[in-house]
Amino acid sequence: MGGVAVVRFEADDDLHIIAVVENDRPVGLVTRQKLLQHFSHKFGRELWDRRPISQLMNADPRIIAAGTSMEDICREMAGISPLALLEGVVFVDENGCYAGVASVFDLYQASVNVTATKNKALMDVTGQLVAETEKANNASRAKTDFLATMSHEIRTPLNGILGMAQALAHEKLAPEHDEKIQLIISSGETLTTLLNDVLDLSKIEAGRLDISPVDADLRATIERARGLFDTIALEKHVALTVGVDASVPARLSYDPVRIHQCLTNLISNAVKFTPTGKIEIVCSLASSHPGGSHRVSVEVRDTGIGMSPETMTNLFSAFTQADGSITRKFGGTGLGLAITRRLARLMNGDVTATSMAGAGSTFSLSFEAGSAAMQIEPPRRPAAGAQPLQGDAKPTLNRPLRVLLVDDNAVNRQVVRLFLASLHAEIVEAVNGVEALEKLEIESFDLVLLDVHMPVMDGCEVIGHIRTSRQPWRDLPVIALTADAMEGDRERFVAMGMTDYLAKPIDRRLLLNKVHEATARAAAEAQPDETLHGACLKDFDASDILLAINVSAA
Repeated sequence: MGGVAVVRFEADDDLHIIAVVENDRPVGLVTRQKLLQHFSHKFGRELWDRRPISQLMNADPRIIAAGTSMEDICREMAGISPLALLEGVVFVDENGCYAGVASVFDLYQASVNVTATKNKALMDVTGQLVAETEKANNASRAKTDFLATMSHEIRTPLNGILGMAQALAHEKLAPEHDEKIQLIISSGETLTTLLNDVLDLSKIEAGRLDISPVDADLRATIERARGLFDTIALEKHVALTVGVDASVPARLSYDPVRIHQCLTNLISNAVKFTPTGKIEIVCSLASSHPGGSHRVSVEVRDTGIGMSPETMTNLFSAFTQADGSITRKFGGTGLGLAITRRLARLMNGDVTATSMAGAGSTFSLSFEAGSAAMQIEPPRRPAAGAQPLQGDAKPTLNRPLRVLLVDDNAVNRQVVRLFLASLHAEIVEAVNGVEALEKLEIESFDLVLLDVHMPVMDGCEVIGHIRTSRQPWRDLPVIALTADAMEGDRERFVAMGMTDYLAKPIDRRLLLNKVHEATARAAAEAQPDETLHGACLKDFDASDILLAINVSAA
């Protein structure tokens, strides 16, 4: 009866729709709005209170299967008339039996709730992602900071070890002592290589290692890499040969530093695991494209101990050797091949290996190179004023090179003094930035060798004071000598105003080259200046340093 429906609506203010069901089947529905329309006039209740419910209901309700998604319900409801939207929908199960009823208000509220739930879930996921990202970033920063600290802390004592050993190597020692010194240098260089490998792997994983192609002679790059292992191969009676196909251009555009690194890793492995026989380095063009790019292939084939398929499984994984016995017998960290493959892939190439236990191995390096610009290099001429030197003769400078050496570590200062001894340079020392600036105020110099990390005032502050001063020495060449060797450190220091950068442990010959380049450039640019505070480069012939380098290397 209609009166029953009225009572239900009156009892529940939130009730907007009542389903009418017979034998578990929905036959219609009654809406609050329609019922109120009938009862709203003067005699409405008396007229409709006792009438059958069928006269008050919509006998053609919107039927929807239970379990239908909110998106599908909304899509279906959107196609009906606005009047129908004032009613609602009846849900039935898979057998067509009544399962529930909902008004448009209910659907709207459900939709709002679903959206709110999804938004909350998305916000929760977003919050988790932000937290995980921050956690990953913190871990990455911690890793970078750790590597930078480790690199700095290891390079500082290593600089003392290698520096003193290199200095001793240039003295006249008994043969048995010379052999020991060379062993110290070799061990120190191995440790430096390991340190550089760890940093390189970190740079690659962080996506911070760039490939810098330049025009270069690939044959010369391969020969330089091979030359590093001539002595070891000769001692083992292993023939080490290079073959370059005639199709390979004389010059290509590639990154010679990274190709050299890849080749030395592959050749080093071949020499290490080849007790006797031969090693062949074969270079050819895999393909060439009209656009000027070439795919270069370099194979390193050896007749060494080889590998089984099982031991090759993790061959290119970082910190992994073929098996544990390899590390115990031959040493190494397993970083070389991992770095080589990643470098090759950065150059749009790859490194693959084929091998058989007891029958040697072949490692194939491929990379993309561009066509080199046509360039004619002028013949090299002796530097102005340079005279051939004989035996242990030392160059005669127009006057001594004056160097301000700034480093808080006494061992580092002593190493640099020994390295520059062949130049007969006048070296003035300072242990921090404040002392360095005081020296610059009262003395004149040709060059500043500046440590970065120092107490009182570090090198970064010093270079800022130098470059922003109004004194003539603001243009002095300044070379940063630092244990910072992470990716981007050189660019960072040059941007500060450093003329050049040299990472510790310092290589003697490289230091002399840097000194020559910096002073030669400064001498060419310097204007005569008679003031006490100005750099005195006008009387200094930097080419003499290059002669000293050649003599000391002989």
